[in-house]
Amino acid sequence: MILRFRIVLIAFVLWTVFVWANRISNTLRSEESVGAKTFSTVLSIVMLGFAVAVVVVLVKAWRVPVTAGGGKALVGAAALTVVVWLVRVPQILMADHGAPFKIVHVMLGVVSVVLAALVWQIGVAAVRHGRDGQPMEGSRA
Repeated sequence: MILRFRIVLIAFVLWTVFVWANRISNTLRSEESVGAKTFSTVLSIVMLGFAVAVVVVLVKAWRVPVTAGGGKALVGAAALTVVVWLVRVPQILMADHGAPFKIVHVMLGVVSVVLAALVWQIGVAAVRHGRDGQPMEGSRA
């Protein structure tokens, strides 16, 4: 796997852990209803689970090319990230929060979606090359 792909995947994982671990921390300290806290915590755990899946793909790809299965995991993580933020940003903008809160959270979403788009590209290329039985270009260590 070429260095650029490694950097993208590492950045995606670190960013995802930063965002969703902080969400869990904020949720536990919030005055939200039990249902809202439960939903936020479960969503955060799911997002962290996908970050772990990306770590697994990254570790495996350190020695061998990304497989089609690994590519599908990357595409899934990227797609879920985009869907979550496409839902979450309008909710935040319509909620009763001040402008600074809204700006920060929109920026969190923008960075998440940009990183997800890069991960998506890596995943799609891996799936495409995995079907052909050819390693992804530049995927050797």
